[in-house]
Amino acid sequence: MTDTDYVPQKQSEEEVFSDIYLSLLSRHVHRYPENGTHRMWVLPRIMIVFSSGDLDTITDIITSNMVHPIGSGLVASVLVEESIRDEMIRKIRANLKPMDERIQRHPNYLKSVKFIDRMKCSTIHIEEFEETDMKKRYGVRMKGSPIIVLDFPQYFFGDKPSAVITLSTFRNLSEVVKLYNREGLNFDSVSVWSAKLAQCFDLVTRLPQASQWTFNCINESITIPALPVPPITGVSIVQQVHFEVHVIGDKVKTIAFPINHHEN
Repeated sequence: MTDTDYVPQKQSEEEVFSDIYLSLLSRHVHRYPENGTHRMWVLPRIMIVFSSGDLDTITDIITSNMVHPIGSGLVASVLVEESIRDEMIRKIRANLKPMDERIQRHPNYLKSVKFIDRMKCSTIHIEEFEETDMKKRYGVRMKGSPIIVLDFPQYFFGDKPSAVITLSTFRNLSEVVKLYNREGLNFDSVSVWSAKLAQCFDLVTRLPQASQWTFNCINESITIPALPVPPITGVSIVQQVHFEVHVIGDKVKTIAFPINHHEN
């Protein structure tokens, strides 16, 4: 056969469509979510969990946030007391759900995965097992699994939402302060979980940069009364929620917690 006899193979319409579709899909994912929260952290939260905290509720919050871990007002970091660390990891691992498919392909998430693999970070994730592994001893991280990174601060993942949650362990209040500062985020709110309110209030004084505090609840579970202008220091109870406002210099601190949580 001569060169003039050569007829190039025409690519199938299905393949052409697939390439175009995947290209457009990739461009869409790069700009997702539409509110721009993939470009910068918006109202990130941190949870501080003591041994007497409600682990079931905490697990529900964390695993729910991990379904779509890019957005506004999401948990970015968790600090957990050492004595309950293993139990909390077991509960989270048992209750993880697959992420939104758009996040699984998101460049922020893929960048975090590369860093995690390169640094060999310990993680909590959904595991897959070979059919022959009947005792489930040799699991691997499921592709697109939600990921909680152990003992690494968010700071290492860059200045954009990482699509992962970081979880670190503390033994005392001084370590809480160090770990809080190490995360490198300007947290919008701090959610403290402890049956001992004295522990919660102690942290308010140790973390002066934090303005919004909730004890044993999250912001969506309470109705915060409108503050006067200018804010005035005071205490009130609204719909079974204890609410405090403290004005220190030019900084306003708010504290809210359900009154059915009493100190032991």
